[in-house]
Amino acid sequence: MNLQTTILTHLRGKRKMTPSGWTTVNCPMCVTNGQPRPDTRSRGGFSFVDGMVYHCFNCGFSTSFKSGRLFGKKLVGLLRGIGIPDNEVKKLQLLAIREKETFTQEVHKEKPKVSWREIQLPKGSKPLIEIIKNDNPPDDAVWVYKHIIDRGLDHYGDFYWSNDTYLDLNRRFIVPFYYQGSTVGYTSRIIDNNPDKPKYFTNSQPNYMYNLDVLSKKRKYLIVVEGVLDALSIDGLAVLHNKLNQQQIDIINEFEGEIIVCPDRDRAGTTLIDQAVENNWAVSFPPWHKKIKDCADAVKNYGQLFTIKSIIENRVNNKVKINVLRKIA
Repeated sequence: MNLQTTILTHLRGKRKMTPSGWTTVNCPMCVTNGQPRPDTRSRGGFSFVDGMVYHCFNCGFSTSFKSGRLFGKKLVGLLRGIGIPDNEVKKLQLLAIREKETFTQEVHKEKPKVSWREIQLPKGSKPLIEIIKNDNPPDDAVWVYKHIIDRGLDHYGDFYWSNDTYLDLNRRFIVPFYYQGSTVGYTSRIIDNNPDKPKYFTNSQPNYMYNLDVLSKKRKYLIVVEGVLDALSIDGLAVLHNKLNQQQIDIINEFEGEIIVCPDRDRAGTTLIDQAVENNWAVSFPPWHKKIKDCADAVKNYGQLFTIKSIIENRVNNKVKINVLRKIA
């Protein structure tokens, strides 16, 4: 008995086939997924075209399966929620393992090809902490380091400094962009509040996102943010803009865990929220104080562990809830 037949055999209650081919059912996962009461409006739906896809428009639970893949925890949870006995679930898992081992005709999605050339940091750049440790560090370097401390970032970053006055580099801290051990770009942030001078000067190559190496780490969550300092403070991924192109989306989707977008709390962040919804990523709306504008600010006020915990605990997968919360957050 295959997956589709097993699911349809054990489904309880009313079901309906939509014109688009979905089988709608009362979602068995709503209460487990945080809803106060079971679904009674057939908000869950199965599609068995090219494998199996399940999504609930009430609680936001979703999972999928294709031949040649193994069962994930969410799929196993759904099967148990339907009422399929554990012995049948195990049989289906064994069948999936055998298919994966013998499956030779699967068309694998080619991983996005990414490469960036190695570049040099600005002239005279040195690790800031090494400069500060000297007996007589330059005054500008001291002020830059004090700014980093005041922002609560001194424990989280790999900061550089240059005495070059071009583009006021001597009044900026430099954050290198790394990829697989190579320096592929950088950004520099000025410490002076001068509206006539650009806050950031960035040398970034197309499609690059800050802290890309985080994608290869074995972890449950990937937190996607807009700015470098936000990513640096929580070890997340910074998109460097408020909008992703398709190659960047494909790169992010290579991550095997759950993807959580934590946008800046301004209008610019709404574009990233739209893209999160389009790609079935979670969006987080942490209940931080209104004066907290982004993740780096939250880390400064609450600490790193609390900030990360609040992002994860306040993630939302349901499109309707996301659209409501974005208006009041």
